[in-house]
Amino acid sequence: MTKSTLLEIDKNEACLGMFIHGFGKQWLSSPFALSQFKLNSPAELKALRESSVGTLVIDLSKGVGPANAASAIRKPYHNLPLDTGAAAMAQATGMVRSLFSNAASPAGIDRQQVDAVVDVVDRLVYTRPTTILNLTKLKTKDETSFQHSIAVCALVGLFARHLKLEAKLIRILCASALLHDIGKLRIPTAILAKKGMLTGDEIAVMQTHPRKGYEILARVTGLPDMVGKVCLQHHEKLDGSGYPTGFKQDEIGAAARIVAICDVFDALTSVRPYKAGSTPQAAAAMMATWDGHFDKMLLERFFDCLGLEGPGKGMVTNGSAQTADDTLGLSQADLDDFQF
Repeated sequence: MTKSTLLEIDKNEACLGMFIHGFGKQWLSSPFALSQFKLNSPAELKALRESSVGTLVIDLSKGVGPANAASAIRKPYHNLPLDTGAAAMAQATGMVRSLFSNAASPAGIDRQQVDAVVDVVDRLVYTRPTTILNLTKLKTKDETSFQHSIAVCALVGLFARHLKLEAKLIRILCASALLHDIGKLRIPTAILAKKGMLTGDEIAVMQTHPRKGYEILARVTGLPDMVGKVCLQHHEKLDGSGYPTGFKQDEIGAAARIVAICDVFDALTSVRPYKAGSTPQAAAAMMATWDGHFDKMLLERFFDCLGLEGPGKGMVTNGSAQTADDTLGLSQADLDDFQF
């Protein structure tokens, strides 16, 4: 059996030259923009020790270990191996099934369960980013609804990193993506599982799921408002033709615009009972032609993130003077709204 190179240590044992592998469920307390990096500067070390993080996980294969070999706090760090995308999908699916089951019960959504799933997906994005495009191929018929949420969460995590957003914002965007379809718990199974086209009445019922999801999330203690807003707005379109409210342009938050792109991309590339999945390139080509649906600049950056080409290729250049935050239209007040 291969000895683990991951070690959980107290933050006060941290020293320069260590490679930080992550912060586990304490990610919201991290003062850093990345969750995996080598601790190289005294300023970083000072920020870590002054933060509310209690412990961290280091990788001994990529950096130095702690000086005090007799530490009682330090312990090996074990996670379910995620050597393949299939292993990650299997683990996350079970966790999301439990999360959604609880959400439908009086117990409601468990914030720690949300954090744990995001952590699994986050490790997949870091260690195997090229696997993300293949997640749609790993879905099984009976787990499609859970696995769609996982795939959208992974796509959002990958895209948000491409936009160079701060770590806390990325994690909350991922949580928003994971829960964006939670309202479908309140939609009759006969409608959700129908193989043919929905009737007008059935479509009207289906289109209530964003508002129903918002109502579910509003009762969860500790979730930032943005998670509920993404759930409510992820089917809105810039031209006002979306639902449930018909919001236009600036009425739709930047976070919802990001999740909407990833949501539709995964839906298009997934195999469903009533359709074959499109190739990633074909999905990109279709999405690029739907004027009024998506934020065009974000869509172009999404294509860049996945190495895909849309008809609008070249609309955003590497020489753009805009920062990621400028592109998203995020002010400091907007960023503050993402904090717990």
